[in-house]
Amino acid sequence: MGRYDVIFLDLDHTLVDTRGQYRLGLQQVIDRLYQGNVPDAFIPTFLAHHGELWGQYDQRQITMKDLRRERFLRTWRDLGVVRTVDEADAFQAAYDETFESTLFAYPETLALVQALARQHRLGIITNGSPDLQERKLRITGLAPYFPPNSITVSELVGLAKPHPSVYQSACDAMQVHPTDALMIGDNFRADVEGARAFGMDAIWYVPDPEMAREMTEKVGQKPLSTMAEVLAEVERLEQRRAR
Repeated sequence: MGRYDVIFLDLDHTLVDTRGQYRLGLQQVIDRLYQGNVPDAFIPTFLAHHGELWGQYDQRQITMKDLRRERFLRTWRDLGVVRTVDEADAFQAAYDETFESTLFAYPETLALVQALARQHRLGIITNGSPDLQERKLRITGLAPYFPPNSITVSELVGLAKPHPSVYQSACDAMQVHPTDALMIGDNFRADVEGARAFGMDAIWYVPDPEMAREMTEKVGQKPLSTMAEVLAEVERLEQRRAR
């Protein structure tokens, strides 16, 4: 026992600043398509609908295309404007073009990944959109640490985290037993409780200070939020395994 063979990480909100990307990217699209002339409530309303619809997407009640269209259409509807599906698709296409200039890894992400990679194989387990996840890794400079066979996207498995089939698929792809793998992620239910229920150890890590405060209030526990804390917890867990 002792050292983990594989450390799996979530991607959005764990390694890459997806919330920040939404804010920057949406503003760029608003400036481009509407010359900035939208109500102040547009972005918060859009993000609220995105969050609500994402829960339905995770349950596979809607598709990613449905989510992208509906968050746009519902936002405008709330603002008293009727838009078309074609306008929603055009908005999404413009938004997709912003990723290269608006998506960033968190400040400690690269150093954390490099430190973990010295003694472990690394993998990604994500509920994110299949058409964007490898692109996000490339844009943020993380792709060299995660070859394609190490990336498990839940939609391609069928169900979403915390369903055990997602963790099983990831372990199968990396040829690792659950007890020899560790999961690190920001979503307490999906990444921590889901992994532990499957038989993996897990670390709750939320590097975004705003999200960490929100999660502390929601869960009633405080997540780890720095690279030093994560590395210390990995070492503690491995020492426990070695006993």
